[in-house]
Amino acid sequence: MNNATNLDLVLEQKDISAADWADEFWDWTCAVYADGDVQTLCLAMQNRFNCNVNFLLLAIWLGQRHYLISKTGWSMLIKRTERLREGVRKIRQSRRKIKLADRQKYEELLDLELKGENLVQAKAMDTLLGFNNSILEESTVEPNLLNYVRATSSGDEAEKDAKALGALVQKLSD
Repeated sequence: MNNATNLDLVLEQKDISAADWADEFWDWTCAVYADGDVQTLCLAMQNRFNCNVNFLLLAIWLGQRHYLISKTGWSMLIKRTERLREGVRKIRQSRRKIKLADRQKYEELLDLELKGENLVQAKAMDTLLGFNNSILEESTVEPNLLNYVRATSSGDEAEKDAKALGALVQKLSD
C-alpha cells in the first residue's frame, strides 16, 4: 500500500462508501464501548484529560485498519468538530443534572446526546476524507492513540492510559 494515500481513494479501491464506513465505525464503537472496562477507561480519560471518547475509539479503529493519523491530522479533526462536540457536552451536562429528577427527560436527552455523538463521528469521517496519511502494513493503534493524546496536550499520564486502552480493545478484538 502507498504511504501517503487519501482515504477516499482507499475506500474507492475497496468499493466502500464513506457513509458505509462511518456506519461501520458507529456499529463498532457501540459494540466496543459496551464493554465495562473500555467504558470506564474512556470516561476516565474524558474526565481527567479532556479526551474525546469518539476520538479515542477512532484512533483504535483506524489503527486496526492500518490507517495512521498524524498529530497535525488530529489537531485538524479536533478543530473541525469543536462546535459539534461542545453541543454534545452541553446536552450531556443537562442530562446529568436531571438524572434523578425526570427519568423521561433524562432518556430523551440521552437519545439526543447519542445522535450528537453520531454527528461528531460523521464529521470526523468527512474530515478524514482527502487527508494524506500513512497506510501501513502493521497495526497503528498505539501511534494513533499517542498522536491524538499529544494533540490534546494531555501529558504523559494520558499517554499511559491511552496505551492501556489500546491494549484492552486489542485484546477484545482478538
